[in-house]
Amino acid sequence: MPSYAVIGASRGIGLEYVRQLAAKPETVVFAVVRNAAKSTHLQAVVKDATNIKVVEADVADYPSLQQAAERVAEVTGGKLDYLIHSAARMEAGVHKGFDDYSSMDELDADFITSYKINALGVIHSISAFLPLLRAASTKKIVVISTGEADFKFVKKSGTAHMSVYGMTKAAALIATTKYAVKLQDEGFVVVAVSPGLVDNSDTVGETGDPAGHVLFEQLSDYYSKKLGVRVDVQTPEQSVSAQVKLIDALKPSDNGLFLKHTGGEFVS
Repeated sequence: MPSYAVIGASRGIGLEYVRQLAAKPETVVFAVVRNAAKSTHLQAVVKDATNIKVVEADVADYPSLQQAAERVAEVTGGKLDYLIHSAARMEAGVHKGFDDYSSMDELDADFITSYKINALGVIHSISAFLPLLRAASTKKIVVISTGEADFKFVKKSGTAHMSVYGMTKAAALIATTKYAVKLQDEGFVVVAVSPGLVDNSDTVGETGDPAGHVLFEQLSDYYSKKLGVRVDVQTPEQSVSAQVKLIDALKPSDNGLFLKHTGGEFVS
């Protein structure tokens, strides 16, 4: 029975991973969230499934992830086949640039908070679940990244804003690559994946964020114009469907790559 732990499963891409992976035959999916009681969208998915286990942990709190790994181990006999890290800080100010803060202190605080979640969170989750991953034969780790973590993409798209998000996700990308190098001789496949432009507005808050749809269409137009190719908005279902196929097909030679959700290396 293949086992999956999805870190950051309360909404958006992580939630859709839980939904689609649980629909696969003979799987067990561990949905890791900060607060199960407040994860209303996840609750709606879990109530109709028998193979989803909800586990509480905060990626900024390493001991809580260690406890989550212990709970997973109790169910799986100490093993885990796949770790999918989707947790990220996506606050209302995610689009801010350097000059959009009222003070340098405000900028510093935002960077430090996001770094703990977006960068250290990746290290925390991989480290906590690594003993379980080592005990299984699959040994696959997937970290959801973004084009904004790639300096060539930032330059080509002219994206001077999204400073905190891009810089902390770039740190996460480096962490993922370093784990790939560290674990390559153990048979691991560790990759980062760009999910594309995914509109997760429907799972923001309890009732969704209709204004978010407009923003994503604006982003689509912006990126399409800057990059010279059409960048369409995708639903979480569309993106994750392609990502699941990608993960199923991962091979040893993919270790350490930054991949597009549709396959192949991410090239800006």
